[in-house]
Amino acid sequence: MNPRTERGRRTRTALLSAAREAFEERGFDDCRMNDIADAAGVSHGTVYTYFESKEEILGQVIDELLVELQDDLRTSAKDPMARIEEANRRYLQAYRDNHRLLQVIEQAAVTSPEIGERLDAFRRRYHARVSAALRRLQEQGRVTTDLPADVTATALCAMVEGFSRYWARPLTDDINRTLTSLWVNALGLDSVA
Repeated sequence: MNPRTERGRRTRTALLSAAREAFEERGFDDCRMNDIADAAGVSHGTVYTYFESKEEILGQVIDELLVELQDDLRTSAKDPMARIEEANRRYLQAYRDNHRLLQVIEQAAVTSPEIGERLDAFRRRYHARVSAALRRLQEQGRVTTDLPADVTATALCAMVEGFSRYWARPLTDDINRTLTSLWVNALGLDSVA
């Protein structure tokens, strides 16, 4: 439900914030609408005024997260190597900042595939953007043409995402340099450019 009043919009925003907090604390399976109501400081019925189910409210939380991630992952560098470095650094930090909610989404996707589809669609759009950038670099003769851009983009993006998922220690410049070096070497950016 999209509220018509300013007060309603504030309540809905507070519910989404409280839902994110409750999901991150309890996980999807153990979170109840009452937990969201308690976290927001509202009655149980108020949650149902705005959302029919915890799947719906998680879907809205995911949509907000994906907008944040899209903004977080924008790069401004023009040089390909600097773009790769900036993109990796931004991704690592964005994943670190949102790791618990991303875990909750993966958990919820097991029983509600439409929830996982939101994140998968975001990944596909991101990989398509990276693929297009790689094709441009290939056309410019900046990177190897021996590798299909779509497969390469998906594999390299998955490497950074997988690393982000499993690396629990602090993020350092050395980590980003290593990931960037793996990208650059795989693309042949140093040797072709």
